[in-house]
Amino acid sequence: MRRYPSLVMLMLACSVAVTACKPAPQAMPVDPEPAAPATTAAAATPAPVPARNECPYPEFDAFLKHFGNEITLQEKATADPLLDSYIDAEAEPEPRKVESRLALADVEWPVMPDPAALAGQGRELQVNTLADGQRQVQIRTPDSSDQQTYTFAQVPCWTLVKREDESI
Repeated sequence: MRRYPSLVMLMLACSVAVTACKPAPQAMPVDPEPAAPATTAAAATPAPVPARNECPYPEFDAFLKHFGNEITLQEKATADPLLDSYIDAEAEPEPRKVESRLALADVEWPVMPDPAALAGQGRELQVNTLADGQRQVQIRTPDSSDQQTYTFAQVPCWTLVKREDESI
């Protein structure tokens, strides 16, 4: 190697230069907890169910007053799906009851008229308590077939679970 000292020095200089040009190894950022996909997290964590004492209107009379005139409460306190029925007056050979499960997205709001406005419309309201604690609200026009029944269950807050239109 004595014969080519300049070549050895050149090669040594090049290797040092190449090594010096390499970027220093960088530590990869570490995420302490990998986030779960949004769909998995939402599906795995059910919405908390309020206790009866956390319901905005635990007493049915107060609930009904607000339910009748607050569409936002109707949207929150209507079962999904809502059991829905009506009389098909044009069915043959005679009218028949049609029942379905109506998705909340398909419900037309307001789902029930405001009880405070019924008297001015010549309509009547009657509330009945069923043996299982449910409440049925019947709204009707006297001397006509115009009659609707709304059934509410306390699960744990009052919720509209069934709507029946018996009008012909």
